[in-house]
Amino acid sequence: MPSLAAIPQSWRRLVILLPIVVISLLVTAALLNGPLPKPRLPKVTFGDPAPTGPLHNECKTNNESSRLDDIPSLIRALWAPLVVPITAPSFTTLDGTVKKLPPPNELVHTESLGKRICILDVDTRPLDEEGDVFGGKLPTWDNIKPRSAGFLSHYLYAMIHGYSYKFIRAPQYEDRAPHWSKVIFTQEMLKRYDVVVMMDYDAMFPSPEVPLEWMMNYWKIDKEVIVAMAEDPDANWNLDKHNKLNVNTGFIIAQASEKAQRMFKDWAECPEETRYQGCSEWKTKIFHEQAAFSSHVRYDFLDGLSVDTSPQYIRVLPCNEANGIPEVADTGCTGQLMRHHWGAKHLPTREFGHNIMYALTPLLTKAAYGDNEIVEDFRGKVIKGDEILDKGATPPPPPES
Repeated sequence: MPSLAAIPQSWRRLVILLPIVVISLLVTAALLNGPLPKPRLPKVTFGDPAPTGPLHNECKTNNESSRLDDIPSLIRALWAPLVVPITAPSFTTLDGTVKKLPPPNELVHTESLGKRICILDVDTRPLDEEGDVFGGKLPTWDNIKPRSAGFLSHYLYAMIHGYSYKFIRAPQYEDRAPHWSKVIFTQEMLKRYDVVVMMDYDAMFPSPEVPLEWMMNYWKIDKEVIVAMAEDPDANWNLDKHNKLNVNTGFIIAQASEKAQRMFKDWAECPEETRYQGCSEWKTKIFHEQAAFSSHVRYDFLDGLSVDTSPQYIRVLPCNEANGIPEVADTGCTGQLMRHHWGAKHLPTREFGHNIMYALTPLLTKAAYGDNEIVEDFRGKVIKGDEILDKGATPPPPPES
């Protein structure tokens, strides 16, 4: 066969140009005929009722069919088999503790509040480093920062149950610690939603299949409750100025009402000392807005009410159920229903991974090993040499030579 050098120059040019011409013709034909249609995934429809209520009738659940290539719909479809019914009589936590609801006639919620619940994140930091939610590149599982894992777990929880989710990139006060911003933005969101759940990034649901309405039933957070927060661990440094344990503001359940607006306004203005003398020390001193609420606001709110005389407005949640993590069990706070990782702020990434794999592991197992087209069961057979036979069958005689 002659080498390329032996072929005339005109023929060599043809050999080089021919593939280019063919490719150009194919591209032109594709452009003229239009792109190939994008394959559409099947649709899934969720039958949640549109939310109604005296405060926010304008908040409507989208009842239209959702495509599975829409991430929120995909999340809900994946977790749907695991979600605990709002009125389920009991739930067993990860540590094996059985939590029981009150009798049916005492339940606060029997149906989902849907989009009328808002899961809220508030943060003043740029969050633009590698592995952050606002970084130049999307975070990967290998480089995601614990704070971003915490935020994503909150979004995941909201999508599982069809709640609203908001992330507020907040400005900082000029005269106080950044923690104070979550007070004013929780108040602002209470103008839009019936229930606002404000969470620090390291506060996470260990069992995201449990709806908030179930927990509100369990903790008896009825319509009178303005705000619910967990008690801090029993230690001298967690005592307020009245020698009562602080409540922790890393996880706040607040319910919209005129009373709530008044309470949150007083709380936000606490450092100005228009109502609470001595509150200015908490502008920058730890525990900031948490200490202000614990030492001042809860003892004088609305029309001179106190948590001691009117406990129905402020629900204090048990530390073991709504604060801490198993790693700090010696504090009496293991976070059975809500975890707060103040004792190990690197662990939200692990918690987020558990949230995801808790749902995916049984689904993957069922898809792979519950499918008779994938799994073939030969246990009723016997193997002889290179043959697979029914039990008791006589193997055929060897072929004659």
